[in-house]
Amino acid sequence: MSKTIKITKREIKEDKFTTFMLQAKDYVMERWVYFVGGLVVVFAAVLIASFLKSGAAKNEQVAVETYNRAMSELYSKNYQLAVVDFKTVVDQYGSTSQGEMALFNLGNAYLQSKNFPDARATFERYLAKYDDDKFFTASAIAGIAACLAGTGDVAGAADKYREAAEKFADFQLAGEYYYQALYYYVQSGNIESAKVVLTKLNKEFPGTRADRDGLRLASEHNIVL
Repeated sequence: MSKTIKITKREIKEDKFTTFMLQAKDYVMERWVYFVGGLVVVFAAVLIASFLKSGAAKNEQVAVETYNRAMSELYSKNYQLAVVDFKTVVDQYGSTSQGEMALFNLGNAYLQSKNFPDARATFERYLAKYDDDKFFTASAIAGIAACLAGTGDVAGAADKYREAAEKFADFQLAGEYYYQALYYYVQSGNIESAKVVLTKLNKEFPGTRADRDGLRLASEHNIVL
């Protein structure tokens, strides 16, 4: 049997192709035992604890294998297959350490396949359930923005990209989110909001690619601060 490899959060954050990652969490399962007395109780408790530990380990292994297969399918742009496997992890093994990232990447797989309604619903579900990592929280908000843009709601997309940037200003992609907000504000004709975002982009991310792209976009549309 091939050895299962768990992908760390650091490795996925550094992955130039996906920017996706997993924060390891302890798997907790509640157990109960009927106490009938004496050594029988001790023996029964040991057997049940052993059984539960074995079951949890098996679920974790299946979840890891299914999640890794789904990620491979996502890399290969087999989005429908990725959706099926991510859903399996979410629905059947959601309490394992793979559950959080399976839900996030389910939204990503929907987004990549241009299933914007399901992608948005999945990202919203992720945000409602998890908020412990600003990298993925910001990315989920940006994912919702992309869904809005995909359905033609450019004003809504601009607001969501701005929300992602402002909520996590020290996040490494905040500058890109500001640029996306600027772009969609321009597309929606909201020049005043575009100026506000451009000012923040110039001030907080000077000299970056996002800043240069923002200045070029402003120049093309005669936007002057």
